[in-house]
Amino acid sequence: MLLLLLLLLLLLLLLLLLLLLLLPLLLLLLLILLLLLLLLLLLLLLLLVLLVPPPPPPLLLLLLPLLLLLLPLLLLLLLLLLLLLLLLLLLHHHHHHHSQ
Repeated sequence: MLLLLLLLLLLLLLLLLLLLLLLPLLLLLLLILLLLLLLLLLLLLLLLVLLVPPPPPPLLLLLLPLLLLLLPLLLLLLLLLLLLLLLLLLLHHHHHHHSQ
């Protein structure tokens, strides 16, 4: 199961890298913003789960493990995107410097 998740993550990363080669910086920024929003939503949902009175709805109970799984993955993805953004900015900057 964990191996499967890791493989999935790797595939996602490869896809992201491919996307980044094609995407302009603006779109990358948008993607990061979207991820941040998603993360915030997940956190809010998690808070809701924790704040719901003792007998939580079965749906929430089912969602909890999924949430706990998704949060670190999303955080990781976000970190990677930010790193890639930094990298791109640095490369971009460097390139500009070179051309002058």
